[in-house]
Amino acid sequence: MDAADPDLPDAAVEHISQMLTLAKRKHQEAIAMLGTPDPSAVPRLREVLRLLEEVELLADDASTYIETDAMKAALKDLHFQQASVQMAITQLEQLKVRSPWATPWPWITIMALALIIAQAFS
Repeated sequence: MDAADPDLPDAAVEHISQMLTLAKRKHQEAIAMLGTPDPSAVPRLREVLRLLEEVELLADDASTYIETDAMKAALKDLHFQQASVQMAITQLEQLKVRSPWATPWPWITIMALALIIAQAFS
């Protein structure tokens, strides 16, 4: 296991601690958003991906000061999470393009036909 430089000044240690605390908070926010259902998941997933990218920047910056096996494993997990969210976005966008029911037009057409049929019977 690699260790941090024992001669790091207290200010650097405090800076690293603040970066990792912020990264943890952003990561928790991103993961919490994954469980929030909404009608259009793609914008929410894009926000999750943005937060995970911020976490990556903070963790990468902290790892320039401290390089441990735990930090490497955390970054690897983070990259896996980012790839999973990106894959989910891609799949949802492809489903939206493929499905004619994803647009309002089929629903509007059905409503118009229902109105025409209802008027014909009245």
